[in-house]
Amino acid sequence: MHVLKHIFNVTHYDLNPYSIAPLLVATLVLIFGLFLYFLERKSYFNQTLLYFCLASATWLYSCVLILNSRLPEVATFWGYFLYLGFIAVPATVFHLSSSLTEKYPDQKKIVAANYILALLLIPLCQNPYFFFDIKKESYGFYPMAGFLQPVLVAFFILCFLGSFFNLLRHHFSLSDPEERQRTKLFTFSFVVLLFSAMDLSATYDYYLYPSGFIAFLGFMIGITCFKFMFYATKVERHAQELESEVALKTRELSNVVEELRATQLHLLEAGKKSALASLSAGILHQISQPITAIHGFVRFIKKEMKESDTFYKPICHIEEQSVYIKQMLEDLMNLVRHRDIKKEKLDVNVVIKRAMNLLTDELRIRRVNWDMHLAEEMPLLYADSVHLQQIFMNFVINSLQIFEQLPRGAQRYLKITSQFDNRNKEILVLFEDTGPSLSEEERKIMVEPFFSTQSKASDIGLALCQDLIAEHGGRMEVESKGGQGRLFVLRFPFAATDSEEIRVG
Repeated sequence: MHVLKHIFNVTHYDLNPYSIAPLLVATLVLIFGLFLYFLERKSYFNQTLLYFCLASATWLYSCVLILNSRLPEVATFWGYFLYLGFIAVPATVFHLSSSLTEKYPDQKKIVAANYILALLLIPLCQNPYFFFDIKKESYGFYPMAGFLQPVLVAFFILCFLGSFFNLLRHHFSLSDPEERQRTKLFTFSFVVLLFSAMDLSATYDYYLYPSGFIAFLGFMIGITCFKFMFYATKVERHAQELESEVALKTRELSNVVEELRATQLHLLEAGKKSALASLSAGILHQISQPITAIHGFVRFIKKEMKESDTFYKPICHIEEQSVYIKQMLEDLMNLVRHRDIKKEKLDVNVVIKRAMNLLTDELRIRRVNWDMHLAEEMPLLYADSVHLQQIFMNFVINSLQIFEQLPRGAQRYLKITSQFDNRNKEILVLFEDTGPSLSEEERKIMVEPFFSTQSKASDIGLALCQDLIAEHGGRMEVESKGGQGRLFVLRFPFAATDSEEIRVG
């Protein structure tokens, strides 16, 4: 109680100029540790650094109070706290090195053992065998070491050697140049901190003022540079990640814009096709009305005639042709009307024959030689028969329009082939004609709407076919047969379950 009265009596303290250096350093160390801790509380390294800063502040502030003390008993009281710092600093230094090198999970028991040993040494420091007296020096009071203080010195040296070994091993295990540079800086700062042992050597009456305080200041400057480099690298990497993310989002946005542009073009093409389909349906409807009237009038005349009449057979023939024309117009109306795809299992050869039946007379009138080579065994195709018929008719009509450009006497030949590609598991329909060969540019753009190689026509048939083929999961290939001739290859996939169903011709 008598000692405490002296301790808290300000008249028992003087302002010793030698205490200014440790006072400033202790204040800077404490501020630095608290700043880093509150800057990033979740960082385990920052937490460990705060422990070191608190231990260092205890060491340095105790040294300040000892130097400013006017009475030996006051200096002795603060000497116990100085020894507390002597013990805590090496334990926190090893903990700091373990945290920096990310070895703490493996060295957790060693770190705990250091702290336990430090706790055991703290009460022993009040023993005269460790700290037995206060001596008046030229610079002020300072504690004197007992004969057991080498135990404390050994603990100090072992902790620093273990820390130095951690840092060296970590430095040589790194491959990143920036990480190696930071670790090298921390190791250098750690070496500078060793000069703080001058405060411990002063207890043996050997002291070089103010080397110990400068060692703490140098260590904190090194740690400041270390953290600055760490955060600079972290910010740089974060900036690179942001740049990569921005570049990725830019590419994604560019892809979306391209998709929107493609969708707009597709909608425009679809609008053109729909408009033309509506126009064609209207024209076919107008044509079908007089044909219906003619058919009815012919049937009425036929009823009024006898089989022996001269014109009875021509009238019968006219009736048959009007029925054929009516049926053909109905088929064409079904083709141009917009309708959803209704797929079913069908024989592609049957659809080809149905399409050619509608165009047989047109081929004959235009004096086109044609032939069909249909495979006798074909898997059943899962498709829409009406749309498939429209596709085949468009390719035949395209050939007929191309033949109009040929000079008189030129060969007009069309060949339709169906076959099964067993290797690619595809059904192939080939349209080969003797029209003018196509250039590379024409082959690329001929499926665009309203593109035509003909001067008097706007051919959207192939563009319609392209869409319908794609809707059936197929694709179209265009080849040029040398100087004369074209080849269109239509490839259609079929379901695996359908591959077992083979038509026997």
